Amino acid sequence: MVAYQDDDMFPAPPDVLWKLLDAHLDDSAIRRIHPLILSQRTLNRNGMETIVERTIDARGKSLKSKWKITYNRPQTARWEVFESEGPWAVGSYVVNRYSAAPGGTRIESRGDLKITVLPFFLPQKLVIRSVFGRLHNEDIAATRA
Repeated sequence: MVAYQDDDMFPAPPDVLWKLLDAHLDDSAIRRIHPLILSQRTLNRNGMETIVERTIDARGKSLKSKWKITYNRPQTARWEVFESEGPWAVGSYVVNRYSAAPGGTRIESRGDLKITVLPFFLPQKLVIRSVFGRLHNEDIAATRA
C-alpha cells in the first residue's frame, strides 16, 4: 500500500460539491461523471453508508470491486474497497475532509492505496496521484455540465 495525501481546492461551494458526491451514489449517473466506471449497482444503504459494486475499465479489462462509501455530512467522505478483482487492492481507502474556503471548497485527502494492475516498473505513488488528478478534473467537469 502507498500512503496518499493531498490538499486541493474544488472550485464550487460545499453544497454544490455535496450534490456531486450524491451523484456518485446514483447508479445511472456515475458513468457520466467517471467514464471508466462501466457500471455500478447499489447493494445496500444504511444511514451514512452505501455499499456498491462497480465494474471498472482497467487498462482494457472490466474488473469488479465492492466499495463501502461513507458520507458524514458536511465534513467527510470515505471510500474503501473491501472486495476486488482490481484495479484497486482490497483495503485501499481514501478519506476526504471538506471545508468552505474562498473560491470553493478545500479538500484535504489522506488514504492508503494500491493499484493491482500496474506493471511492477511503474511507481505506484506517481500513478495514484495521476489517477486522482484525472478524477478531480472529471468531478469539476461534471459540475459544469
